[in-house]
Amino acid sequence: MEYRRPHSPQISPETEGRETENLDQERRDPRAVVEIMATFRHDLTSSTVVLKDLTRFGARIEGIGALKTDEAVSLGLPGCRPALAFVAWSDGHGTGLEFADPLDGAVYADLVARYGLGSLTNPTLGRHFIN
Repeated sequence: MEYRRPHSPQISPETEGRETENLDQERRDPRAVVEIMATFRHDLTSSTVVLKDLTRFGARIEGIGALKTDEAVSLGLPGCRPALAFVAWSDGHGTGLEFADPLDGAVYADLVARYGLGSLTNPTLGRHFIN
């Protein structure tokens, strides 16, 4: 079965890689800064990655090499079933993922409460914001 990434206003070909103050306004949800160890599966390979920011609609991970845009991957968050996600962008240092199905609001709130670092990302610095 072939999976296709849903195109959304959060990350689209027009906004991908753009670092402007308006990008955060175009997102469906603000990004919560987190530190979450997660299981990442791509093809037959499984590894541990670190989620650096999270929304109900996607996440930014580190600890994996460059991937191709629109590739389907699986992400296992603590206490959750593995989630299907698609690569929105990848630059060799980090990778942006878009979930096939948004996280439930209660699940998202619980993850941010347990693993959040207490602030939102700085929209003027875009996806490369580091704590």
